[in-house]
Amino acid sequence: MGYRKLTKAAIALATAFCLQATSLAGAAEIELKMQFASPDGTSWNDMDRRFAKHIEDITDGRAEVRFFPPNSVTPFGDWLQATGSGVLDLGFVWHPALQGKFVQMDLFGLPGLSPNQTIASTVYWRLREKFPEMGALFKPEDNVVEIATFVAMGAHLHSKEPLRTLADLKGKVFGAQDAAGVKVLQELGASATLMVGSDAYLSLQRGAIDGVLAAWGWVNNFKLNEVTSYHTLLNLNPGTYSSVMNKNTYDLLTDDEKAHLADLVPMYFLYNTTDSAAAATSTIPPENIISLSAEDQAALTEQMQPHWAEWVQKADAAGLPGQEVLDEAVRLMKLYDQN
Repeated sequence: MGYRKLTKAAIALATAFCLQATSLAGAAEIELKMQFASPDGTSWNDMDRRFAKHIEDITDGRAEVRFFPPNSVTPFGDWLQATGSGVLDLGFVWHPALQGKFVQMDLFGLPGLSPNQTIASTVYWRLREKFPEMGALFKPEDNVVEIATFVAMGAHLHSKEPLRTLADLKGKVFGAQDAAGVKVLQELGASATLMVGSDAYLSLQRGAIDGVLAAWGWVNNFKLNEVTSYHTLLNLNPGTYSSVMNKNTYDLLTDDEKAHLADLVPMYFLYNTTDSAAAATSTIPPENIISLSAEDQAALTEQMQPHWAEWVQKADAAGLPGQEVLDEAVRLMKLYDQN
């Protein structure tokens, strides 16, 4: 989103607040503007409300969170810029939407690396301890403070028609939650385009795509189960995300409030896409959840190995010890997966 669009959004928000001047006479000392990631009735929406309540509680009412509907202030992909500029105070950054900016997090999008989101997130936190540069995600000019960063679930294919083999993907058109997923699908003989959840819903509804490669969280929170019937388990290219706060707003908090905010991280993760996955799969008939054959799984794993070497090259170019980080990630994934 350009400066002009952000300025218009800021003016619109300011106007809305002015129109409510009378009712805000007794408002909280700090007003935090936050846009919902998904509609009411979804796990992400419930999580946002819980998180807002926690912030209001730890500030003893000094802060009050004011919500705006999904995409009403800024598109999903521009959330970081909107938060840094102050159009929003709390933002959600889906790393794959900003290609090339988060090389560290691209590691966890490597197909076949992460067994599940809980293990992958734990490994990421451990990698940050050994390689501090893995946590250097945001630059001063971003003007945000990281609240929490996690690895999401691996992506699966959600489609209108059943896709039972890798051969079934050839010639199909898909959306994907990240650039890595787009590349994988293209290598498997399909056409693919990067898109966010709300766009995937509309494209499926209009018949513009045959399916979407995305995590279960998208199925629930963007209601993709309304426009898909079959789900082929691939566990590819987990996405990653950060929740951030505008730095100027963050500086208004006391040291104790900042410490309490950091304490929310484990609970924040617990109520995020972990709940979304359970909700997304709870009503799907078992026969509509498809697993690849052992032969197809082995072929897929072998075909994905060049992606790992490519990430090492990108990491080295960004000043990271690419192979060392990858080797440690593989070691930790195995260590945690066997316990």
